[in-house]
Amino acid sequence: MSPARAARTHGIKLAIAFATLYIVWGSTYLAIRIGVQSDLPPALFGGLRLVPAGLILLGMARLRGTPLRVSRRDLKTTAVVGILLLCGGMYFTFLAEQYIPSGLAALVVALLPLWTAAAEWVSPDMERPGPLGLAGLVIGFCGLALLLWPRLTGLSGGSDELLGVGLQIVGTWLWTGGSVYSKRHPVRANAVVVTGYEMLIAGLVLLAWGTVLGEWPRMAAVNVTGFGALAYLILAAAVAFTAFVWALRNAPASRVMTYAFVNPVVAVFLGWLVLREPVDAWVFAGMTVIVAGVALATLAPTRPPRHAV
Repeated sequence: MSPARAARTHGIKLAIAFATLYIVWGSTYLAIRIGVQSDLPPALFGGLRLVPAGLILLGMARLRGTPLRVSRRDLKTTAVVGILLLCGGMYFTFLAEQYIPSGLAALVVALLPLWTAAAEWVSPDMERPGPLGLAGLVIGFCGLALLLWPRLTGLSGGSDELLGVGLQIVGTWLWTGGSVYSKRHPVRANAVVVTGYEMLIAGLVLLAWGTVLGEWPRMAAVNVTGFGALAYLILAAAVAFTAFVWALRNAPASRVMTYAFVNPVVAVFLGWLVLREPVDAWVFAGMTVIVAGVALATLAPTRPPRHAV
């Protein structure tokens, strides 16, 4: 293959990978909303999504000849991170979207890079945001204030929406905890294998939690639309993560991380287009400010840790 043709092929693959990151990951909030509206119980919904997705990733790794065995240390880290990120962060998204539109949930989740940067800022042994990064933090959290203000004052939404936003914020804190823990305890195993085990462990925990909550009888009321949303989320988890890993290996990390401020815009648009979710001036203003803050915080250079470990 000629260098020019190879470059074109590589460019096409990059375009497909980024389109997958932007659109598929952005669309998962809509699929979750459709699922919970179809009476899928949150814990079982999350578990039935994660277990198959984890098995798919592990199967893909095995087909590629990647060893599935991980050390006891790596397995412990994987379990902790999976529970914090997925049982915590993702499950709380399922809970939150019982009360709030998918686009609003995505906008709150978009604050994740800001919470993570704030956690790193107060940690003496981690890289810290520089002046531009700190400006991004302030701007992004001002966007959150714009989303909360009409709900706190009664201008729009109500107590249910405020509860949903609160649940989603707690989920982002749990996700941040998992992200910081994973940085402090890096694993040596293959990324696809680790993610597969994270999904599998978290999925089994959620299935057990759903059983304790007595959610299984509710599955009888789920319609075809709900099961379609579940099937889409299983496939999306495997496809989007594969695209993410490939993009990290073939493009600058700063460019790959742009999904963090593109996904919420995609989610808001799809929620409006498919479910006619309202996009009022407060939501639009909050989205604009949050995306600007996340973009600035994500792309700004960082400062070294205050103290080495």
